[in-house]
Amino acid sequence: MAGLCERGGGVAISRRLRQLSRPGAAHLFLGAACTSISTKPDPPVVTLETVRILSVADARANVALVLRLSNPNRLDLIVDAIDYEATLGGRPAATGRSVRIEPLPAGGDARVELAGRVDVAALATALMTLGSQLPVAYTFKGTVTLRDGSVLAFSRTGEIPVARFDRVLGSRPQ
Repeated sequence: MAGLCERGGGVAISRRLRQLSRPGAAHLFLGAACTSISTKPDPPVVTLETVRILSVADARANVALVLRLSNPNRLDLIVDAIDYEATLGGRPAATGRSVRIEPLPAGGDARVELAGRVDVAALATALMTLGSQLPVAYTFKGTVTLRDGSVLAFSRTGEIPVARFDRVLGSRPQ
């Protein structure tokens, strides 16, 4: 009799273990599947810090732009190139491409200097608009190409505010 009870209990226990192991195996399988899915990193946050005009020739100005790149990811971004274009008042104003960029640390930021060419006519139109006490809309967009070939797009839009003559340059001439 003892042999039957042990055997019967053993069958019940093993059946119960199999029932418990099915959801466990499914969780392990799904967990492994989720960790093998590669996720695309977020693009860096790009801020234009300064613009220097280096030379002017043939209605184009050669400029040096300093960007601040902030990496929102938990991993370093190994940047191969940055391509950008800027518009002022809806008109194409500047384009450029980076030459060499240091890796962007995880959660960190870096300053990057880029060379570019600016359409002097678009710049003159923007300055005339500002002189009329109207803000000038701008866009700054482009792509960051990573060493592994991934391409991350970035874009910033805004307005260049008008500096009031009364506050910045003293009283406005009459």
